[in-house]
Amino acid sequence: MSSKTPPRHILFNQTAEIFASDTGGSFVFPLIQPDGSGSVETLLYDEIRLVFSVWHPSSRRAIDLDRAYAELRGAFEEEETHWIKLAEIEPVVPPYGAGDRFDGWIVLPILGARSAFTLFGSGFEPRARIQIRASAYLVP
Repeated sequence: MSSKTPPRHILFNQTAEIFASDTGGSFVFPLIQPDGSGSVETLLYDEIRLVFSVWHPSSRRAIDLDRAYAELRGAFEEEETHWIKLAEIEPVVPPYGAGDRFDGWIVLPILGARSAFTLFGSGFEPRARIQIRASAYLVP
């Protein structure tokens, strides 16, 4: 690692993706870079800070923050993708418990030269349309 390596910011999806949960209210959302790559070159960095937000495109729906669950999974092998649960994400609960969004963040050490990440969620409304936005900040 070089001390001259600048930090790097990645907005995984330029527009918030509309995505549907399955019949059980779960989803798997791979974090893809704007160039279409599913893995991130992480060798030059010490830590990664991931931030994400999940919400319904309709303002008439709410997310039950007591039921909703999200976790970050990672893969670190190029040849064979094996997803490892890295962390459960606790929602950032807004004042007075309003559940219009599931916002979360996590700071992790770099675990490999290339890393891929996916967001897994459950406990959301079955077959509901949701929007997801995610970004990462890599720190040298």
